[in-house]
Amino acid sequence: MTKQPSQWIHVAAISDVPMGEAKAIRLGEGRSIALFNVDGRIYATDNQCPHMGYPLTRGAVRHGILTCDWHGRSFDLDGGGCFNYECDDLQTFPVDVRQDKIWIQLGDAQYKRRDEHLRLLWQGLLSEDRWTISKAIALLLKGSVPEEEIVEMVLRHLGRHIASSHGAEGGDDVSRLINGIKVGRRYQDADRLMVLATAACSVAGKAAERLEVVSLPGPVAWNNIDRWTRMFSHDGQSGRIERCLFTAYHLDYEDKIMPLLYECAVEPHFLGFADNLLSLGYLAEAIESFGWEQSSELVFSLGAKLLGRRRGEPERFRRDAVGLMTSMVPVIQASNPSTNRVIEYDEDAFVGALVSVNIQKSFDAVGTVLKAGVKLDRLITTLVLLSADRMARTPVNVDAGWGALTVELNLAASLRTAQRHGGDQVAAKGLFHAAWLLFADRWLNIPVRPLTIPLGGDTLDVPNEDAGVRVILNSIASLNVQDVGRQVLEYLNAGYSGDRLLHEMGRVMLWDDTNTRILPTLRTVFEEWERSSGSDPALGAGHPARYQLLVGLARYATDIRTNKDSGSATNTAMRFAEGRTTVDVFEE
Repeated sequence: MTKQPSQWIHVAAISDVPMGEAKAIRLGEGRSIALFNVDGRIYATDNQCPHMGYPLTRGAVRHGILTCDWHGRSFDLDGGGCFNYECDDLQTFPVDVRQDKIWIQLGDAQYKRRDEHLRLLWQGLLSEDRWTISKAIALLLKGSVPEEEIVEMVLRHLGRHIASSHGAEGGDDVSRLINGIKVGRRYQDADRLMVLATAACSVAGKAAERLEVVSLPGPVAWNNIDRWTRMFSHDGQSGRIERCLFTAYHLDYEDKIMPLLYECAVEPHFLGFADNLLSLGYLAEAIESFGWEQSSELVFSLGAKLLGRRRGEPERFRRDAVGLMTSMVPVIQASNPSTNRVIEYDEDAFVGALVSVNIQKSFDAVGTVLKAGVKLDRLITTLVLLSADRMARTPVNVDAGWGALTVELNLAASLRTAQRHGGDQVAAKGLFHAAWLLFADRWLNIPVRPLTIPLGGDTLDVPNEDAGVRVILNSIASLNVQDVGRQVLEYLNAGYSGDRLLHEMGRVMLWDDTNTRILPTLRTVFEEWERSSGSDPALGAGHPARYQLLVGLARYATDIRTNKDSGSATNTAMRFAEGRTTVDVFEE
């Protein structure tokens, strides 16, 4: 085949395509073009069905309509328009027959289908179709559409989806999206597509129209909005909170909205509602990444539902804890945890009090370290490593309690976001919420140990780092939860790279069916491991328990693993975006 400057390409002889038949022509390494002879006229289209990639040369033509033989998607053979839902239009090419030779014009190779593929992504999100979502994202990435534009589309959908279809549990969807974005940026190619598609699929669903929220008629001062929001939060009136937040935004008080939400979330009456702090952290990160214009509906709707939720009558232990924390508010307000002084404290005594199964002792310990001025970063690190240590040592021959343990870890880490967006007093109150969670999880049968004692252990008996990584990945794949924790510890004891191991373990976890469940914890471990790998002791540098971050993650992912090759849609979407037909992929 010869290529002309005008982009006309000689592809076949007219005799190669008999009347009423079709022929596939391969261009380059992957792309396939379909030629059709209909009543003596030659048509040229992409041979890849825009639905799922089946070769269209195997389809049927009737009355100018080409119908795919696999799922029945139909197209205008001349213009390429698709008559079905969740299907892109078919690309067609001009044809010229010159002296019994068929020439087609490929046209400009520049990607020009951004809007079509974003619309396809929107259709997939509404219908909760994993293939359509994966395919649309793969095509957009292949066309060099910035990831931010793709995620903005998903975020807009999520805002309306939660506003019209979800209550406070919508925070789980936000968690999967934000953590998917954060983790996905650490990977490339198919791994990145996998995590983006997983995050997008996990937030898919109906997004119905709803009554427009409008601002309160003016004049309205911020002091009133602040006072009303706190009152409505205390009384469990979410709809009224949303209108207050909407009004604040349109009066240019947006910088005060997240601090106010955080201050409401850490009130004593919200003890036991850990998802409030977690979800607010993800909403704050959505604003950081995409701005208020893209995030406002999501923040106002979900924020109001979280803080306006009805709590019911607390059981005795929680009622006592609410009273204790309320009595300690003056201590919190008088504390100065942002001091630059390095204040040593007895970490093991603090940890012992937190897991003492005595809420009075636990809260007293939190109040004491705050009053002493111990840095918040240091206290949060202790909570993070304590949670990781519990994950690393929880018995797995019975209920390991992974759900409770991962919430402990993620809540502790989220206090860093709470401090950044809500301030020191918010993070200090958040410590009591983390302490309550440890008390509520007292049913877990985890032996108590001093956190500052070195873990010890042997070194992994392998010839090199590559072999060590393979041993651990094989244990995860074979569900060898009894040994994988010890192997990770021994790998690290041997001086091998924890960064590399974490990246490789993360890839295995992303391609497992439990990936949406693992995303928040994987993201937390990535970030906390990086902090503890630095030089600041307040962030865990040199701490004897930092290895437990990787040990706990490996045990968790191994114990809940249920791989059924759900990643096939992602792999196929990658091949689809390259122009390969389904048959080509199968033959590979």
